[in-house]
Amino acid sequence: MNSSSSPHAQWPLPQGVVDLVYQDAASKRELERALAGCFRAWSYDELIPPSFEYADTLASEAGVQLAEEMYRFTDRDGRTLALRPDLTIPAARVAATRLYDQPMPLRLFYIGSVFRYEAPQAGRQREFTQAGIELIGAGTPAADAEVLALTVEALHTAGLGQFQVALGQMAYFRGLLAELDAPAAARQALQAAIDRKNPADLAAALDQLAIAGPLRQAFLLLPELHGGPEVLLAGRTICVNRAMAAALDWLEAIHELLIAYGVAGQITFDLGETRGMEYYTGITFKGYTPGLGFSVCSGGRYDDLLGHYGQPRPAVGCALWVDRLLLARQRQGWQPAALRPDLRWLAGACPDCLRTIVELRRRGLRVELEVMADLEEVARVVQPGATPVAACSGAGMVMLATAAGLRRLSLDEFAREAAAW
Repeated sequence: MNSSSSPHAQWPLPQGVVDLVYQDAASKRELERALAGCFRAWSYDELIPPSFEYADTLASEAGVQLAEEMYRFTDRDGRTLALRPDLTIPAARVAATRLYDQPMPLRLFYIGSVFRYEAPQAGRQREFTQAGIELIGAGTPAADAEVLALTVEALHTAGLGQFQVALGQMAYFRGLLAELDAPAAARQALQAAIDRKNPADLAAALDQLAIAGPLRQAFLLLPELHGGPEVLLAGRTICVNRAMAAALDWLEAIHELLIAYGVAGQITFDLGETRGMEYYTGITFKGYTPGLGFSVCSGGRYDDLLGHYGQPRPAVGCALWVDRLLLARQRQGWQPAALRPDLRWLAGACPDCLRTIVELRRRGLRVELEVMADLEEVARVVQPGATPVAACSGAGMVMLATAAGLRRLSLDEFAREAAAW
C-alpha cells in the first residue's frame, strides 16, 4: 500500500511527540519501575504534581529560556495556564506550601511527563519523561553527596555501563563574578563566552569589559578547570575572595563523602560549568554517557527557590531524562527482555481451567487466552524456549505442549509445574 494513503500519514502527530507500543512501551515502563524502586530504597517518597498549573507559578523561577519554552493556554476564566516544563519547580511549591510543617529533611521523587517547546532531535522531544529526586531542608555537603551518590546508583539501575557525572559549583563562579562592576547584560555575555569554552570569544568579552590583571587571568583559566580532584587544588590558585575558597571547601567535603560511598570514580569536576537554570545556587552537575551528544541527567542545589512559594528551605535534587536513558542504553548494547506471554491457553477452557488461569495471573504470570489451531499440531512446532501452550482436556485435566512434547496433566500437576516458570 502506498505510504501516503496509510492511516498514519492521514493522521500525523505534532512534532516532538511519539507513540510507544510493544517493546518500546514495555522497556520504558520497566525502567520507570526500576528507578522508582531505586529511589524508594533510599527512603524517598513519591510526589505526583498536576500536569498544568498557572503559568505565573511555573515561570516565575524557571529562568528566561525555560519560561520561553513553556506551552501556555487559556482556561475559560481567562487565566493563563501552562504545561509543566520541569518537575523541580512543582516539587518546590508543594514542599513550601503543603509540606512546610513536616519534619525535615523531605525526600521526594517523581516520574512524569514534562513539556517544552524546543527543536525536536534525537533524545530531545517536546514531551518527555523526567524521573527525579529532591532532598529538601538540608543545606550540607552530606545532602549534596547523597543526591550525587543516588544519581550514580540510578544510572547503574537504568542499565548504563559507562557514564560520568560532571560536578560544578555555581557559588565558585558567582564569587568570581561578584568582583565585576558591570551591568547584567555584560555579565550574561561573559558567562555565555565561558560556556562556549572558546578562548577567543572569552578574551573578546573580557576586552569589552576592560578586565585586566589577576581577575582577567582567573576568568581565562576558568574553562580549563575540569578533571579529577586535582582541579580543586588548581581552582585555589585563582581564588580572589573568600566566597570562592568556601565553594571549594564545600566541594572537597563532598568529594570525601563520595569516596566513602564508593562512587568518586564516576564524578569529575568542572569549575567552568556555568550553564543551568537560574535557580541553582551551589553545586550543579550533569551526567554524560558515550554515544550521546547531550546529558542524560542534571541537578544541583537551589536554596532560594522554596522561599518564592513560602518558608525558605535549602534544597538539592536531580532530574534524569528517561527517554535519553532508553536511547543511551540501547546504543550501549542493552538487550530488552522478550515481550511474550508465559503461557498460551486455547479458547474453550472449562470453569476449573479458567480459575487456574486467574490464579496464574494473580501470581504475576502473563497468560494469553486465544483461539489457535489443533493442540497436537501446535505441539509439533513448539521450539525450545518458546511459550508453552495449554488446553482444557476435560475432567480436571490439561493438555500441555512444550518443547519436550505433548503431555496430559491434572490441574494440580499443571499448577506445580507452572510454579517453576
